Amino acid sequence: MATFPTDIITDILSRLPTKTLSCFKCVSKPWSSLIHDSNFAKLHLHNSFKTNANVKLVLDGRTEDDEYKTYSIDFDSLGNLEELSRPYSIANFGVSSRIFGSCNGLLAVHHDEAGIALWNPSTRTCYHLPKLTIKDVFNHDYENVLGFGYDAVSNDYKVVQMPTSGKPVVIYSLKANSWRRIKDCPYQISYHVTQDGVFSNGSLHWVGDEEDEHGNGRLIFGLDLGVEEFHRVPESDISHGNFGYRSVGVLGGKLCVFREYDDKDHVNLWVMKESWTEVAALSRKEWWQPGFFYTRAIAYCRRGDRLLLEDGARPRQPAWFNLEKKTREILDIPGAPQHFAAMIYVESLVSPVPIHH
Repeated sequence: MATFPTDIITDILSRLPTKTLSCFKCVSKPWSSLIHDSNFAKLHLHNSFKTNANVKLVLDGRTEDDEYKTYSIDFDSLGNLEELSRPYSIANFGVSSRIFGSCNGLLAVHHDEAGIALWNPSTRTCYHLPKLTIKDVFNHDYENVLGFGYDAVSNDYKVVQMPTSGKPVVIYSLKANSWRRIKDCPYQISYHVTQDGVFSNGSLHWVGDEEDEHGNGRLIFGLDLGVEEFHRVPESDISHGNFGYRSVGVLGGKLCVFREYDDKDHVNLWVMKESWTEVAALSRKEWWQPGFFYTRAIAYCRRGDRLLLEDGARPRQPAWFNLEKKTREILDIPGAPQHFAAMIYVESLVSPVPIHH
């Protein structure tokens, strides 16, 4: 019987969903070794990004009525709802647990007392990060913010933690499996927008203000995970003086942000393309009231004519925004929680466990 060349088999397998690959581990030892290989995981991830395949939406239930359950669903079809067993489940650990980052198929989960875990919901693998041993680094007068992303320079996944004051900043390296302190942040997180960092183009991003200026979120700053240096992101339209940045996010792989104007009854969504480009304006009358000015962008639909948005209210309730009609439609998924925090992730074989662990 003729056999296929190894490179062809590798190419075919790298285009399959993770669930199928999990079953194929039992076909033979060579296939099992291939599927467990980190280089194959990178190829599989590359093909998923290239074809925009295997995109999932994680739904993290936020109310007792929804039993605080967590689900995943195919983002394009909004089908194949599946309950997940996530680390630090809210049902068992309390509402101080949240998913704060998504990168290359890994989700970062935080709990105020239990700590932080990196979790691959596709392979059902999880790694609990070592507890911080740097004593007395955080001032309890400030709320802590987090961030999770990938350092392509050193092929490393990193978690960042700092108080809203920006001092001090600690970073965890999955490769080194340890925490260490880095340079203080020259900015502070806006008290109007206490939001975890958003990863885009090699950097984590937050809305902030200059030091000792308890302002209105007048700037966006980033932390380059490769060189571990903070930088200020160029402004969007600065012709209007009375404004405040709100939630940063990622749309189509590009950094985005909402802006509020003091004398206007709407917020504008800007996306960093070649430069900042305004793509939508949400009116208070046509949108929701409670968390209107803290709306967060989640993703475009596949056709690109609708945006999935999440308001900043409690409990949260994501909705579609039609870019042409300027209308809102609540995201209603049969069997899913009514109120949930939503986040995009791509199914992958990336391991959340340190290599030498």
